[in-house]
Amino acid sequence: MKHYNIVVLNWNGWSDTQYCIESILTETTRDNFTIVLVDNGSDRDEVAKISNYCRARFNYVLENNKEHFLSKDITLSKDFRNAHGKDKIVFIKNNENLGFAKGNNVALRFLKTIGEGLVILLNNDTVIIEDALNKMVNFYNGKSLIGAVVPQIRYYDPNDIIWNCGGMINSIGVRKYDYAFKKVDKVPQEGFKKIDYGTGCALLFDIKKVGLLTEKFFFGEEDMEFAFRLGKKNLSIFCLYEAIILHKVGASRSQISRNSVGKMVYHYCQRMSNLKDNLSGFHYYISLLAHMASSIRLLKNMGSLKLSTFVSCWRTVLQHVNKEQFTLDDFKKISNQNY
Repeated sequence: MKHYNIVVLNWNGWSDTQYCIESILTETTRDNFTIVLVDNGSDRDEVAKISNYCRARFNYVLENNKEHFLSKDITLSKDFRNAHGKDKIVFIKNNENLGFAKGNNVALRFLKTIGEGLVILLNNDTVIIEDALNKMVNFYNGKSLIGAVVPQIRYYDPNDIIWNCGGMINSIGVRKYDYAFKKVDKVPQEGFKKIDYGTGCALLFDIKKVGLLTEKFFFGEEDMEFAFRLGKKNLSIFCLYEAIILHKVGASRSQISRNSVGKMVYHYCQRMSNLKDNLSGFHYYISLLAHMASSIRLLKNMGSLKLSTFVSCWRTVLQHVNKEQFTLDDFKKISNQNY
């Protein structure tokens, strides 16, 4: 089987991350992989725990700061390359919170430098069951027009409910998850489906074919841009139903901001900026009106449905729609602002 790399990004979520890694080691039947664990600026004590775990759990550990792994001269020893997947791990310490895409891209750039291509991005709050990753790799191999593969993703608790199986994107950039909130018996347990969009929660692709994640967005929206990009390359995304992953959903998001209105505004800032980059002018403005309308329902559900709040929210969104890059400072300012 073709070798692949599993990239897991951790930010102050070591308990979930460790559980995720252990599920990879116990549920994956073959050794044709390398785990690349990236810490995105967690607390010092947590980084120490991760380092201790890696050295106690694996026979071969390649550990260093991101600068080491971003060197153009980096190489892997023959012993490390030849070691079984369950015996080795790469541990990259970013030493700062770079956000989802940029944090993962440190690992992707390192892998590209050493000649690797096939990767699976895996949220740290996921749990692998029934050899899901190898099933995804087997499905992908040899199919030149496939750009990416996602699994059937169920909630961790209750694990008989679907989170999503990818989804579709309509002409104004609104996405709809397939089988979201449905019982698992409503989903085909074999076969596959071509989809428009696959979440970055569990995403297989080849760096050499489709490139890195966009670094325009600090947190969220990378997978939507990824879907638009693959569409422009005439590459398809598929959901493989027999590959099953459980997702604890939102474990990392809940740590970042508790201001519900602020999180909504930040989401719309990035979403509308992304859609403006990828839709025609007509479709973008129709989409803008549709998203404005949807925000009324969200504000009502949060008990914040006031005209002044609505105007303040969308003033912020429109101020950021032409932004070239969303930084950590933007994230903090937008999501924690009083509206």
